Amino acid sequence: MSFIRGYYRLSLSALILTFFAVFIVLTSFLPITIKDVPLSLRLAQIMVRAILWVLNVRVNCEEKEQLVGFDGFFFPNHVSYLEVLALFSLMPTRFLAKAEIRGWPVVGPIAAAVGCVFVQRGDKASRREARMALTQVNTFPPITIFPEGKRGPGDQLLPFRYGAFEIVTQGGFAFLPIATTYNHPEIAIWRRKENIVAALWRLSSQPERIEVKLQPLQPHHPTPQDDPITLAEKVHTELTAVLYPSP
Repeated sequence: MSFIRGYYRLSLSALILTFFAVFIVLTSFLPITIKDVPLSLRLAQIMVRAILWVLNVRVNCEEKEQLVGFDGFFFPNHVSYLEVLALFSLMPTRFLAKAEIRGWPVVGPIAAAVGCVFVQRGDKASRREARMALTQVNTFPPITIFPEGKRGPGDQLLPFRYGAFEIVTQGGFAFLPIATTYNHPEIAIWRRKENIVAALWRLSSQPERIEVKLQPLQPHHPTPQDDPITLAEKVHTELTAVLYPSP
């Protein structure tokens, strides 16, 4: 039964992804917006919601109004590919993504069409160029950066990289820390060095409903006078208190 369930969900998700990819790429060239959000991002949002429904994933955010219409940056924790989908299902957002994603079939063209900023993680010049570009970009729809820089293990928050906080302080951009948790982390977490196919199969073949809880914290409004390192440490403490509260 799990094989049939997984095959059905992945096949249907792939069909939805392929179908919408054509329209998302084509509409990215059109100057059409819906509530100030480009049409391509709205179509991507519909696609993401459909895929989450097929995968039996539900997103819960009691303070959804803090995300919808936010002008600035989202700073969520990162343990799974599901953070990307969950955030996008509530508010179309662009991402700072590793350069390899640009070359992925179907997903790469979609990421480029919705305005993702790509960076070579091992290249300091590429990271610096991406930071400079983000200090000058329009921040609505919001931009999502994972300040940990990579997926965490799920039992602790990794140290934050300071680049994201240099961007928001230099540009004076508002940002919203977001705590993401799962009712079944053993299924939802994409483990380090694990193949994405294995992670997707574990999710798609399970019978349980996966619930993703997004909890936005208080927004920050930094200025160029703020110290990025101090700010990063403060936000790290705030998110840790929500994600991994002391007993």
